Amino acid sequence: MRYAAIVLLLGVPLAGCRSVPIGRPRYIVSTAPLALLGERNPGFCVAVDPSDAKGVWWWEPGRSGCSSRSTGPGVFAASHATVASSPAGVTIVSFEIQLVTDGSLQVRLRLQDDAMVEERTGARVRTERKASIDVPEMPPHPQAR
Repeated sequence: MRYAAIVLLLGVPLAGCRSVPIGRPRYIVSTAPLALLGERNPGFCVAVDPSDAKGVWWWEPGRSGCSSRSTGPGVFAASHATVASSPAGVTIVSFEIQLVTDGSLQVRLRLQDDAMVEERTGARVRTERKASIDVPEMPPHPQAR
C-alpha cells in the first residue's frame, strides 16, 4: 500500500507539467509560405507553439517550400510575439518581422482548424502539426528568385 501511494504521488507532478497531449506534435506549421510582401518576395513560413505565449518562429522557404529554409542559421524567433488561444479553438498570433529595407512588417494571424490566415491580406495557407521546427537549409533554385 505504501509503495502504491509513493508511485501515485511521484506521477502526479509529472503529469501536471505536460502542456501538450502525449503523441500530439507541439508546433502548428504553415505548409506553404504566406505571401505578405507581394510577388517579388518568396513569402514567409511560420511555426507556432500554441502553449507558449511568445512561441512564434519564421523563415523564408527553401527549395522544398516550408519544409526547408533559405534563411538562417536556423529559424528566427519572432520579435514582439504573442500567442493567445481561445476555448473555441481559435489561436490569435501577432509578431513583427524586421525587414532589410522598410523597417518592420506587422503580422497578425488567425489559426483555426487546419488553416493559418493573415488578417491584413487575407492570405491563407494550410497547417500541419510537427514535433520539431529544426528546418534544414536548402536554398531555392537560382531561377526561383
